[in-house]
Amino acid sequence: MSRADAPAVITESGVLTHRGLERRAAHYSAALVRAGLRPGDVLVITVPDGPDAVAALLAARGARTPFVWLSADQPLERRLSIVADCSPVAVLAPVGDDPFPTALVQVEGDDAVVVRRAAGPRKETVVPPDTEYVVYTSGSTGTPKGIAQRTGNLDQLSRWFSGELDTRQGARLLQWARLTYDAAYMEIMTAVHGGAALVIPPGEVKGDPARIHRWVVEHEVTHLQTVPSLCRHLLDAAVGTGPVGSVRTLSLFGESLHADLVRAVRESFPKAAVHNFYGPTECILATAQRVPDDAVDPISLGRPLPGREILLTDEDGRPVPDGEIGEIRVRSGFLAHGYLNRPDETREVFLPEQIYRTGDLARRTADGGLLFAGRIDDQVKIRGARVELGEIEAALYRDPAVAQAAVRTYGDTPETLRPAAYVQARPDAVIDVAALHRRLTRTLPTYMIPAAYVMVEEMPLTSTGKIDRLRLPTPDAPDARARGVEPVAFSTETERVVGDIWCQVIGCEQVGPDDDFFTVGGYSLLAPQITAEVLERLGVALPVRALFDHPTLRELAARVDHELAGAPYETASSETAPSETADQTGERNPDAAGHL
Repeated sequence: MSRADAPAVITESGVLTHRGLERRAAHYSAALVRAGLRPGDVLVITVPDGPDAVAALLAARGARTPFVWLSADQPLERRLSIVADCSPVAVLAPVGDDPFPTALVQVEGDDAVVVRRAAGPRKETVVPPDTEYVVYTSGSTGTPKGIAQRTGNLDQLSRWFSGELDTRQGARLLQWARLTYDAAYMEIMTAVHGGAALVIPPGEVKGDPARIHRWVVEHEVTHLQTVPSLCRHLLDAAVGTGPVGSVRTLSLFGESLHADLVRAVRESFPKAAVHNFYGPTECILATAQRVPDDAVDPISLGRPLPGREILLTDEDGRPVPDGEIGEIRVRSGFLAHGYLNRPDETREVFLPEQIYRTGDLARRTADGGLLFAGRIDDQVKIRGARVELGEIEAALYRDPAVAQAAVRTYGDTPETLRPAAYVQARPDAVIDVAALHRRLTRTLPTYMIPAAYVMVEEMPLTSTGKIDRLRLPTPDAPDARARGVEPVAFSTETERVVGDIWCQVIGCEQVGPDDDFFTVGGYSLLAPQITAEVLERLGVALPVRALFDHPTLRELAARVDHELAGAPYETASSETAPSETADQTGERNPDAAGHL
């Protein structure tokens, strides 16, 4: 079979060949040109998972328009903040979606319709020349931080991946990462360059490890890439199902890798070679190694990828001897441009001579490997996503009743790591924890929402007067008492059963009808377990999304009762129209609304 006729994208609705994908991408790219986009104009893409999304990415690359991917499950205020930061000229969206008053191209299948053309003179673009895309991550100032990736970096690394991991025609690579993360672009381009097929589950399946495992088996996936914590959930969901022989390569990145996980991978995927990768988005990966089957902790980060050099330095930038801990600095010709609209932050870490300061600590072993040794700042990884604790703290400070706020993480393993918020009230003020939590859900991704709220009379301080996070108490359990509230009695039998399910799955001692799933310690990877238990005990098949649409126990129980009664359940949108955007204090945000 020729490459053109070989599968390029496999979904639940069928197969799209490489010829069909190229044709679709060309249609989309031509529509962008008809809409008046020029090379360098910023394009927002909102196309959901599937072949149209792959074509959209290829179309943006073909039109040389830097793209920013937004998802409907991101909080509206976060999307507005990103749009205000990157100043897009147009949106490439699915049919029926008209999110922002810019130029608009709507797509579905091979059809691409120009709804609105770019009009009037262009504002000076905020994106550096020669930018391929901008990825937004957590920012310490309280707003998302855009990383402008240089054109060519993705191609260089994905072509290397394709050759190193052998993604030639016949291979099947699972596209598991969210489209708002650059890991998704690496999955897509690695398959495209090699001629492999992308296996793309629906969005709701991507959040359910058990269903992902079934997709891997049913579609004979050969290549997987993910973060260790998600891999562990995938293997837990596969217990009792037997080994999977199709998987040849498992690439892990984003978190520390441990030997027990490598052994578990060997049991579930006996033919898979395990690769460990390290490197922030700013340097689009830096090191790699194939992990031996008999690996023991600590597992090395590996050695530099082509075109990269790893430097370990002290706080003054001087090299440290082998065996001593130093900051990882990456010298590379494949660094990002820097942070969008943040020149000071860019200068702090993007240094002369093509050097990037990662903020990660490591020590070099006698054989030249690197052992990770933590961070030099308040950045942490939660379920593989970079989180600046300062962004959560900034959101807490927007509550007028909060005098001081601090955030630290708690949990015994990377899979159970959660943020906890510590708040001190202003004199004569009372902090409404439930209202505070609701405000955070409007601006922060679910993995950044505190799993516990601890009220403190006075923050512990260091000798220099800073908040001493090490002396903040660890919440006893992610239940109502850790959040400083007392649960009320259930009013229906359905509420009681759903409450039992929550306690069983989350591991908390008690919950109340007004508790929020994400506040009591729930997170996205537990949602499938909740819906499975609801089906088992109440006979109602809820979509995983129900936990996000109805996060309080009372709301979810009401949804179950409606389903039991056979009545349709209408979900009220939690989004606010752009013209009615409010900031955390409830006042209009003229910057966000005015920009749009």
